[in-house]
Amino acid sequence: MVSVWRQLLDGATVAVDTARDLANVDTLKVGITGLSGAGKTVFMVSLISNLLAMVRNQGAVDSLPAFRKALTDDSGQLRLLDVSIESAGPSRVPRFAFEAFRSTLAQPARPDWPVGTDKPARIVLRLTLSARSTLGRLKDTFLGPRVVRLELLDYPGEWLLDLPLLEQSYEEWSAETLRLLNEAPRAALSEAFRTFLAALSPGAPADDRTAEHGFQLYREALRRCRREAELRWLQPGRFLTPGPWGDVPLHHFFPWAGAPGPLPGTLAGQLHERFEAYKRESRESFFEPYFSAFDRQIVLVDVLGALFAGRTAFEDTSRALGRIGASYARHLTGGWLLGRKIRHVAFVATKADYVDDLQRPHLQGMLASMIEAAPGAHGNALGRSFHFVSSIRCTSDANAPAKDGVVTRVVMGTKLGEEHQRAFYPGIVPAGAVPPVFWTKPYFVLPRLRPPVLRPGDAQPVDHINIDSLLVDLIGDAL
Repeated sequence: MVSVWRQLLDGATVAVDTARDLANVDTLKVGITGLSGAGKTVFMVSLISNLLAMVRNQGAVDSLPAFRKALTDDSGQLRLLDVSIESAGPSRVPRFAFEAFRSTLAQPARPDWPVGTDKPARIVLRLTLSARSTLGRLKDTFLGPRVVRLELLDYPGEWLLDLPLLEQSYEEWSAETLRLLNEAPRAALSEAFRTFLAALSPGAPADDRTAEHGFQLYREALRRCRREAELRWLQPGRFLTPGPWGDVPLHHFFPWAGAPGPLPGTLAGQLHERFEAYKRESRESFFEPYFSAFDRQIVLVDVLGALFAGRTAFEDTSRALGRIGASYARHLTGGWLLGRKIRHVAFVATKADYVDDLQRPHLQGMLASMIEAAPGAHGNALGRSFHFVSSIRCTSDANAPAKDGVVTRVVMGTKLGEEHQRAFYPGIVPAGAVPPVFWTKPYFVLPRLRPPVLRPGDAQPVDHINIDSLLVDLIGDAL
């Protein structure tokens, strides 16, 4: 009899715990991405470090003041009671290596930036929160404090370039891609591939070796466009960052407009079939299970890097961002993502510490103009905002008197490989759309600056710019 009562009591306890979890535990899924070089890894290290420090280092510098203010209750007390990293569990996605990345930045002799990643990674933070009001705190007495599982998924920004591709047929995609390949600077960088295309027969039979060879030549052209010309509108995105797939026959296609149609048994038919299979696989392996599950999305952009790479690189980055923004708007209003729950997309200009405090808002305006200039990018289906941040600040602002006595605002930083700080002045950064006259002047060579030495320990605050304001705007309503 005792055993029966114990089983009933255990069952009741489990039921109460389950009910408490249902009432008190929410999951907020945030996708974090950016085209190569935007600083996803460093952003996540800073974000996690500062959230942990917010509750574990109460005597330290308040590194998230705007976020703290948003999480203060009506009696002036911080509602954030605890932050912890949840066990990875049986997830199919690799865990974001937060501790290892942070250790790289905390080397006392010579800190260095962590190596960028090209595969998805996931980490979950558990935020324990008290209620805002007296009535809510009474509920906490019975059910316990609320827990928000902040699930962060880092994935390559190049994959977002496939979102517009999903709307196109093979013929449409080929025509657009080949048109661009015939323009400078792509034409010179894709000469080997275009020579290969010119030698193909319109009625060529299906052949795995020909398809793979064409794929390799086309992929190398994409790599050269990114490496040598810093272009960003390069599709398909997984040709450059394949993730867990690697080099598989699914990828062995390329743009071609030299055949009359995708007839069965022909090379054109084979390429068409693989293109459609690529789109299906992209939907089934990423966009449906992961992308469509996001509640919020952060898109990081190296606006300064694009600006100082020159007009062609900047306009190509603008094309990529505009097409991504337009696809968000279309898919979330009437496309195959209809009904999904992404409520807010934050576009974020990174490396804001490379310009002085007076010019940082210019990055935000320039980023907005890059995205909103694209046709169809003004959808009202979801919240959209623009921000500037520095994930880990490695400069300080200063005044530098010029020879004529005029004071110039500069930033002080130390270049990688050097030991002493010096002043950097990037010139005037446009506050919105870049005027044509900007491209007539010499470009500033953007230096790579040394990161500051982070204090050891995973819960030490990290000096940054604006991450707290971004958090308030992006997830404040859900906390």
